[in-house]
Amino acid sequence: MIYLSDTLGVKITSESWGGAERLPNMLTEGYNFRKVTLDDATCIFAEPIGDIPPVQTVLRNFERIREVEALPVVLKLNGLSGERRKALIEYRIPFVAVEQVYLPFMGVSLTERLYAEPKPREKLMPTTQLLLFAYLYQNSDKMYASGLDKRLGISAMQVTRAVRQLQKLNLVEVFKDGVQVVMRGKANHSALFESAEPYLIDPVRDIVYAPRGEGTSALPLAGLNALSEWSMLSPPTVTTLAHYSRTDKVNGANALTDREMEVRVEIWKYSPTVLSGNPNTADPLSVVVSLRDDKDERVEQAVGEVMRKLWEDK
Repeated sequence: MIYLSDTLGVKITSESWGGAERLPNMLTEGYNFRKVTLDDATCIFAEPIGDIPPVQTVLRNFERIREVEALPVVLKLNGLSGERRKALIEYRIPFVAVEQVYLPFMGVSLTERLYAEPKPREKLMPTTQLLLFAYLYQNSDKMYASGLDKRLGISAMQVTRAVRQLQKLNLVEVFKDGVQVVMRGKANHSALFESAEPYLIDPVRDIVYAPRGEGTSALPLAGLNALSEWSMLSPPTVTTLAHYSRTDKVNGANALTDREMEVRVEIWKYSPTVLSGNPNTADPLSVVVSLRDDKDERVEQAVGEVMRKLWEDK
């Protein structure tokens, strides 16, 4: 607080925040809260207890806090890496850390020097996301480009473009092993996924509601139904399935009319099962990304459970 006062030249007062009592346990157990006034601007400081959550989780958490009290929420940190700082600024998440301040609601963006707000980040191509997830599912820290086209069901040119995009975004390094092109992540698997989060795309292109039956019986589970297969989450009453095809189309409507006789079909941008190892279920990372805007606490807990299991042996 002293550094913040000296840096901004403002009067700072701080008190306990009573609104925390109206938050779910997941948030009260994950953050310490203070109500802070910077001159005439009042905000809520949220200091993570333990590890800093991923940026997308912070976004959802802060939205929920603002529902309790309509004030800016500031992430209070002891330290901050350059990559995480860039991600927080990209998503306009206010933060204060030692010698690093970003308070857009006050028009303040300072570190050891002034940082300009970056341009919106590019997003991964569907084939790039597919290749990245293929890397994250394996236990090795190296992936050979040879054979990925056949394995992923894409062209050799698409593999080349995907590797180049990951390299351009500084997520992987690329080198040669003899004549073989090799890709290696710039961080361990869980950290690499977090670094990639701002670039990830929702694999779902469209959603239709179709009759149960022959046209949908062979489709894999997706969405909350897939998540319920891997966690303690109860499945929804309307089954969610995934469909991907360059030629075949699922005939359906834009709105649900019969919960008993219809299923929810997500039209995907890439194959939901090529990485899953199970023809009956979409792959977990893609499902998690498709659900990242779901604010249900039970869904967030189930996603956390799935991710912990996924990174256990990585």
